[in-house]
Amino acid sequence: MEEKETLKSTRDQIEEFKNSMLWLDFKAELKRLYVNAGIEYDLVGEPHTDDSGAKIIPNSSETLIHLGEIKGRRKAVKYFLSIPDIFLQILEEKKNDS
Repeated sequence: MEEKETLKSTRDQIEEFKNSMLWLDFKAELKRLYVNAGIEYDLVGEPHTDDSGAKIIPNSSETLIHLGEIKGRRKAVKYFLSIPDIFLQILEEKKNDS
């Protein structure tokens, strides 16, 4: 059974939060995490040469799992950044349903 979204915040409160210094700080940190995860993804996923000169193509299950985890982190950051807009959308849908 799907639970219905219940928000305690008002539209004005959400808009005020979106413009707050706290949210700007959250966004800056989340964007930093997103960029760093992208850099990590590129480093982990790129073929490289080991100390003996052999070319290593990262395709082990461990590497692929790690790459999937990085993608998951980036997806979570995108979702978190959209939460205020998701809340506004929920409020708009409830207003239209009324």
